[in-house]
Amino acid sequence: MSDQKYPLNVESVGSDTYIVMSRGHHDLGEFMAAVNKDYEDWKLRDPEHKWCKTVPDRSGQLNCRYVFVEPGTRGAWPATYAWE
Repeated sequence: MSDQKYPLNVESVGSDTYIVMSRGHHDLGEFMAAVNKDYEDWKLRDPEHKWCKTVPDRSGQLNCRYVFVEPGTRGAWPATYAWE
């Protein structure tokens, strides 16, 4: 399963924990293969498909943060996600 709108692009998005994510609902095996290229020593749980929303970070430490939301929430986008 490939998400045509969002190409597979794994990013580290955790500040003090190991979290990786790519926009789009991607094949979980392909996602983890891409993760392991750059983060092979990270002990991550099995990846999941989530829905996220980007919101401003009011703490001043980050520009924005990601919040998990229900599908169909205004401003939500699909994500493939794995964490420690």
